[in-house]
Amino acid sequence: MSMYAVAIDHTLAGHHLDLLTKMFELRRRVLDNCHHDASASGDVEFDIYDMLKPTYLLAMSEEDLVGCVRVLPTTGPTMLRDTFATRLGPNQIPSGPTILESSRFCIASKCASDFDRNGLSRVAYVLFAAMIETMWNLSAQSIVMMTDLRTEHGLNRAGWPMRRLASPQLCSGTVLVPGLLQGSSEALERMSRHANVR
Repeated sequence: MSMYAVAIDHTLAGHHLDLLTKMFELRRRVLDNCHHDASASGDVEFDIYDMLKPTYLLAMSEEDLVGCVRVLPTTGPTMLRDTFATRLGPNQIPSGPTILESSRFCIASKCASDFDRNGLSRVAYVLFAAMIETMWNLSAQSIVMMTDLRTEHGLNRAGWPMRRLASPQLCSGTVLVPGLLQGSSEALERMSRHANVR
């Protein structure tokens, strides 16, 4: 099954309203029961960070949206620093022109359980590879994110190790951990190989 990623930044949003609507609908389905900070209106989910000119990465399979993640610069407000700040204790979340933040990482339910031996799905690998390419396209070197323990362990086993920024936090019944990922050609090659994409 062919799979690829599409990047949509704020300057192109008006040309891809159908895709973005599907993305917000996917976020509603995935996040509505998982995150107390999800903001829904009708059939879509959005929050204040969607108004800060993000780049959206969409995983596509045969013209069907199967996953998404939002990428923001850390030079402005971010979810980790501003929404999760009270849970992270005294640890400082790195920020600057060479650091991005990923958030609202979502995978369609039909693909979410298709795990490999590392505990990650092919859709996840497609999005991770796209995140690394987006770092370079935006002249960044690393990315911060909040993820669950399974994804953290999967990334470590798959060859893109995450450095923890604080202790794990319990959020709506899920144990989450903030971490930093460094972009590298080796990591991109590993994620692309696991995703079976060029």
